[in-house]
Amino acid sequence: MFRAEWVKLGRPRFFFGTLAAIGAVAALGAVLTMLSVGHKDYDGVPVTAAALAAPDGVMQGLEAVSILLGVTALAVTAAVIGGDFTHGTLRNQLIAYPYRLRLLAGKCLALAAFVTVMVTAATVVAAAASFAIAPATDVGTAAWHSTAGLVEIGKGYLNVLAASLGYATIGVLVGVVFRSPAAAVSVGLAYALPLEMLVSRIWSPAAAWLPARLMDTFAAGAHGYHIAYSAAGLRILVFCLAAVLVAAGLFKHRDMTS
Repeated sequence: MFRAEWVKLGRPRFFFGTLAAIGAVAALGAVLTMLSVGHKDYDGVPVTAAALAAPDGVMQGLEAVSILLGVTALAVTAAVIGGDFTHGTLRNQLIAYPYRLRLLAGKCLALAAFVTVMVTAATVVAAAASFAIAPATDVGTAAWHSTAGLVEIGKGYLNVLAASLGYATIGVLVGVVFRSPAAAVSVGLAYALPLEMLVSRIWSPAAAWLPARLMDTFAAGAHGYHIAYSAAGLRILVFCLAAVLVAAGLFKHRDMTS
């Protein structure tokens, strides 16, 4: 099922189209972050060349657009899983391979691999764009390719990847629940973006418990957030396990009517 799913995910128009979009987002995040030197960021904090020249400065562009990488992962997984229900693909697959949980596991592993490829490409593009634009903004890059800088690149990559896989888990859940790509994508994005943001703005402590906000916190290494990195990671893990159990239960016991 892993290989079968990659036949669909690996179609050139879909694969390279998504790759190009992700690359453009990553490059934009890196360039805008470097160009923000001397100004204030979204939270009103002044951005300085000295701060960006720190070992973790090279990853700040990617972290700035991590939410866009996450919602892309959510949209892709929700559309793929929901589309399999709508187009009758799952029913045909189950006739040939009547092991529901193995089939779902193969699909999810293929989607996780796809998200990993996308985040890896985004990391490479963001780092390259940061190195390219930094001299024009007087941001030093010596610390970026030091041992500490390489460690920060690795940590930043893993944080963004984990957050994106968390968003993908939401996509799998809504895909199984709604069994329609349009409904799954629209509901998933509406929940992860405006709903959680609205709730957390009205009642700020909710941001420490809402899954999408926790994933954003984790992607940024919890820097500037009022929750510890380890606590955010643990809560995301609990949420993802619960989402997987619900999705697996529905997938196993629901009738495939289309």
